[in-house]
Amino acid sequence: MDALLFWIVNDLPPRFMAAGLFEAARYAIGTLGVFFLVWILLEPWLRSRKIRKPTPRSKQIRMELINSFKTVCVFVSLDILLFEFGSADVLKKYDDVSDYGWVWFFLSVPVAIVLHDAYFYWAHRAMHHPKLYKFFHLTHHRSHNPTPFTAYSFAPSEAAVQYAFVPLMLLFVPLHGTALFTVLGIMIFKNASGHCGYELFPRGTTRNPILKHSTTVTHHDMHHEKANGNYGFYFTWWDRWMGTEHADYEARFNAVTEKGRQMAVAPA
Repeated sequence: MDALLFWIVNDLPPRFMAAGLFEAARYAIGTLGVFFLVWILLEPWLRSRKIRKPTPRSKQIRMELINSFKTVCVFVSLDILLFEFGSADVLKKYDDVSDYGWVWFFLSVPVAIVLHDAYFYWAHRAMHHPKLYKFFHLTHHRSHNPTPFTAYSFAPSEAAVQYAFVPLMLLFVPLHGTALFTVLGIMIFKNASGHCGYELFPRGTTRNPILKHSTTVTHHDMHHEKANGNYGFYFTWWDRWMGTEHADYEARFNAVTEKGRQMAVAPA
């Protein structure tokens, strides 16, 4: 009991501080970075690529920021548990590259991305089940026309589901700390950009033999618009294999990008 009290008083506060700074910084850099880049800096040139109008109002963004704060709190709490399990060698997070070599160090990042895409598709699709939707996923879909801040606009229950991928992966897949940091960075930037409401992919993406496998901004925007289908995060594979991709996705993407051929000129 004394050891537990000592841990709570002496060890827990600095760990919460470190985890809080990390999670808040990750969210802020990802969402604010996309917001300033897409919505402010490049908006005059991207205006014709706005997928849907009108642009969400400040009331929605305030709601998203409040929900995002709750999500960060959930992530911080789970980071503490993850650290404790990791220190007990339950999870396969390592710090010495020589443990698995440089080849695996670089290969582990795309492996983690592919695994996350599979996890996201099935967890996301499951949360759309009528018996689970209200408890897990309804909060996220209150952002019908999303913004970069929609990225973390979750109910606490969904935040836990989203977070669960990391410890589940680390139970089986060894990942260097820097590789894990890279994967987490990719996650937030993909999440924020996927909700930005402006198509960022080039014309012809859906017909390109390589790029067509990527989920575009239009792909996920249609999910928010219709509240079903297009469940993928990074790739369109699972939606195509499972028949959950919207039949008019390619036509919608082409319409948005063709509309953007004559890009708006920045105001003088």
